[in-house]
Amino acid sequence: MTEKEVRARAPVSDVYRRKSPFSGLLEHMDKVKECVTILEDALVKYYRGDIEDFSESTEKISQLEHEADLIKGNIRSHLPSSILMPVDKKYFIWLLREQDAILDHAENLAQLMDMRRTVVPIKLKELFIEHAHLVSETVGEMEKAVGKVRDLVESSFVKKDREEVKKYIHNVHRKEWEADQKKYELTKEIYKMESELKPMDMYHLLKITDWTDDIADHAENVADWLRAMVAK
Repeated sequence: MTEKEVRARAPVSDVYRRKSPFSGLLEHMDKVKECVTILEDALVKYYRGDIEDFSESTEKISQLEHEADLIKGNIRSHLPSSILMPVDKKYFIWLLREQDAILDHAENLAQLMDMRRTVVPIKLKELFIEHAHLVSETVGEMEKAVGKVRDLVESSFVKKDREEVKKYIHNVHRKEWEADQKKYELTKEIYKMESELKPMDMYHLLKITDWTDDIADHAENVADWLRAMVAK
């Protein structure tokens, strides 16, 4: 039997498996996870005044963002036609785009903080640290949800796997809400110190807060697109 005949007689499930871009999505997710882990550790050290190795962390984050971009490009170049996609292709592409935005924001945040080493006031340190942890936890829940995608697809969207994904999606929304509440608390405290802070220091601290929280927002966006995929 020729190779062409073997391909023609292969089960549809084998075609999906061979053509599935979900392995690439999970490979990209691994870069996101590693990047956010490095960022969280670097932020906590920064807020505590340990900035000696921050430039090194920034470089690692930039390298991971670059590696993830290569994976993203490869996924897009090899996406099968819509008839071979077990989910709507547009949902998959938007999910990948939002997942990639986490890396972009992590890189931008690290570079911003590396360019200007603003000292975090003592009374704000713990709030900044708590916010960083909540944002990282949001991404962690998102990673669990994305990690179930391949199982969900390969099980033909059986109810058990579908419900498990929905549980993780709910956790993402809960953690993102907690991060938002912490951001609001932190922002209020920064404004209370307006008379004590230099204008550029205040601006910088607010920018750090916003850009850190944006990471959780994009994790929530990933969860929303995942929910749209699961609903199909």
